[in-house]
Amino acid sequence: MQKISVSGPAELVTVVPYHLGFQPERSLVAICLQEKAIGLVARMDLVGSPHAAQAAAQLSEAICREGATAVALVAYETRPGEARPLADSLGAALGLAGIPVTEDLVVRDNRWFCLRSDDCPDEGEDLPAPADVPAVAGYVALGRAVLSDRAAMETLVTPAPEACDEGVVEAIEDWRGDYRDAVGGRWDELAHECFVAWGALVTDELSDAALTTLLPALVGPLEDRDIRDALIGWLCPGWLPFDVFDERLLRRLDDLVGLPEDEDEDLVTRGDRRQDVLDRLCRATPDRFAAPVLTMAASHAWWRGNGAKAGICIDRALELDPDHRLARLIRLGLDHGIRMPAA
Repeated sequence: MQKISVSGPAELVTVVPYHLGFQPERSLVAICLQEKAIGLVARMDLVGSPHAAQAAAQLSEAICREGATAVALVAYETRPGEARPLADSLGAALGLAGIPVTEDLVVRDNRWFCLRSDDCPDEGEDLPAPADVPAVAGYVALGRAVLSDRAAMETLVTPAPEACDEGVVEAIEDWRGDYRDAVGGRWDELAHECFVAWGALVTDELSDAALTTLLPALVGPLEDRDIRDALIGWLCPGWLPFDVFDERLLRRLDDLVGLPEDEDEDLVTRGDRRQDVLDRLCRATPDRFAAPVLTMAASHAWWRGNGAKAGICIDRALELDPDHRLARLIRLGLDHGIRMPAA
């Protein structure tokens, strides 16, 4: 996961929306810190006193598992004090775990307030302009933008109208049927077609028309767990050991997609690009076939430490297919803060 350095609370409250990808509302954001580097960033909807202790216990479990040496809290309120039950409960839980809360900040009405320092004025201060915060430039250089809210982020993985075209649905169904019935050389041909399509997709050079043409080969085989998991292992290096897969799949991945290098100086940028590609595939896939695609997108987002994006993808996957086993497993990991090895 990307490490961004910040200097002081004003910069911290400015970069949080860029890190999440959207502007949080009525939320508590817990930022795990090591020195001044941002690690895991966890967001939770505000809850009142009756539920605050339980919610704080769940969130503190994830923070402790992350191995944070300190935590900064940023609450987003619409009414003064509405975040205090959850923020105070989380602070107490972290204190018992020996993790100090170094910042307890509130953002409200385009101003930020500091609750743990006598140096901050009671009336708060204006939020800094993003252009005045050096860390924001790093996010902008990576193509990060702040969407208006979580609902706006959901549109990034919601099928476009053309994804509902009956011709597209029929083409995917036909490809799936052919793949299910394939044996021997025919199976080899279809697996080859699948990985060729994925190799073209991850280069992010496909026109919309080309993506539609390749969609059956991209989406059709994902009900085959071996192929789906091999692709997830490729997208998320280190999560799934390659020695658990059939050697034929690995050879095809190596030849047609290309196994990821162990060392890549542009890992963060590459990860952003691949997430964008997966989002694009989600938008192009009809609902009937979308759960495996959304689960792959969630896997990649969570592997990179983007719990908000992973949650959006996995919730939609479970809405479409409540019994999808991998989606349920990732949802459990999200709920308990169990992450895959980070990029």
